[in-house]
Amino acid sequence: MSTFRPYVNVTAYNTPKGEPHAVVSLSFANIRVRHFRGSRDAQCCPKHAVLGSIQPLDDPYVPKHGLPTPVDDPWETVLKPELDADTARCSVWKEEVQNLLIFAGLFSAVVTAFIVESYKFLQPDPNDTIIGLLFHIANSLNNTAPFPPSIDPVSIVTPFSRTSRSVRLNILWLLSLILSLTTVLIGTISLQWLRQHQSYPNFSAKEKVAILHMRLQALDEWYVPHIFAGLPLLLQGALALFLIGMIDFSFPLGPKIVISVAIIVGFTLLFLGATTVLSSLQ
Repeated sequence: MSTFRPYVNVTAYNTPKGEPHAVVSLSFANIRVRHFRGSRDAQCCPKHAVLGSIQPLDDPYVPKHGLPTPVDDPWETVLKPELDADTARCSVWKEEVQNLLIFAGLFSAVVTAFIVESYKFLQPDPNDTIIGLLFHIANSLNNTAPFPPSIDPVSIVTPFSRTSRSVRLNILWLLSLILSLTTVLIGTISLQWLRQHQSYPNFSAKEKVAILHMRLQALDEWYVPHIFAGLPLLLQGALALFLIGMIDFSFPLGPKIVISVAIIVGFTLLFLGATTVLSSLQ
């Protein structure tokens, strides 16, 4: 609520008869009070002064129809800029998380297709057993290489053993899939947090201001901004593991293919690591 600050102008003089007189001008907003006139006591005791005339003062900074009275709730005035800033920040988070969810969903489908193929490297091929049995039957019919009854036809097949490359390949791709699905899970939960954070059902403006400050403080205490910043790192880690696994996957295809794949993967990981580390250091 505004207060009036008076502007005082005092002019003192003596009449030709030697009587003291004083003229006091007071300005309150658009009102001028003028003049106070009294005896000798008026100089030291203004309360004995007699009120003269009241004249309107033309102030260019005051509206002609008087000072406006506030119509809106002052709490709404306080709430609006803070709520706009919070809405803008939440909109950025929502857009980023939604883009990550789309990419993570497509990436998980691609990794799953490769895992289906790489999983076969960890299991014995049933065709090897069938081939061994057929070989045993053919030799028994031809009597060219009879087998003793004590020999199991299945033992003819070479025992299965997992190679280190197949184990390493499946570890990389399974970890990549887990990180991608973890990104989807955290992103979905974080969107629910934002929807709850921005809901203010049937609250007054004053209550909204208090609740908004409480929720903003809770976001910082629970490191929610750091969680949103960590989601892209999880997805980048999943992508890096998948690309490293592609190098192992291409080994049986020949050295030329392995070198080509390794060069592309190396440049990609170098760019990813450099941009992440340098931005953090800056």
